[in-house]
Amino acid sequence: MILKQITHILGEILGIDEEDITGETGLTPEYGIEPIDIARLVIECEKAFAIIIHDEDVHTLHKVRDVADYIARMRD
Repeated sequence: MILKQITHILGEILGIDEEDITGETGLTPEYGIEPIDIARLVIECEKAFAIIIHDEDVHTLHKVRDVADYIARMRD
């Protein structure tokens, strides 16, 4: 469920179909994701899940699944 919400948020940020985003999608320019998009993703996830993603943790989020796992840990 968390992963689905994140792919929806990221799809809106990037202007692409969320079905084109998987847990293995890298948060890199290779996948069309720039640093500003990651910043927007963090902000939107913080709002959607009522959590705080710490700045020092953002660099550990390399794939969409990493974001989902991080959020799941924060919500426990």
